[in-house]
Amino acid sequence: MEHFVRVIFDHKEQFKEQLDESVFPKQNLLETDDGRPVIEIPLNKALSESESDEYADRLANYMFEQGYEDFDIEISMDEE
Repeated sequence: MEHFVRVIFDHKEQFKEQLDESVFPKQNLLETDDGRPVIEIPLNKALSESESDEYADRLANYMFEQGYEDFDIEISMDEE
């Protein structure tokens, strides 16, 4: 997968379930080396810096609405 967004949870106990499939139809469940859950969402293209910021803000708001609090959002970038 070339372009993606990852939601990395700070605590394993915090993870409840996959995100709503009607909002995020494609998603993969992964795990960090230390066992923390990760949700990976594929993107069709690389995002510009402003698009990445907007996507991250919207995703963070969605995650807060779903009851999640401690997570990081990582968005792939094109290498220059």
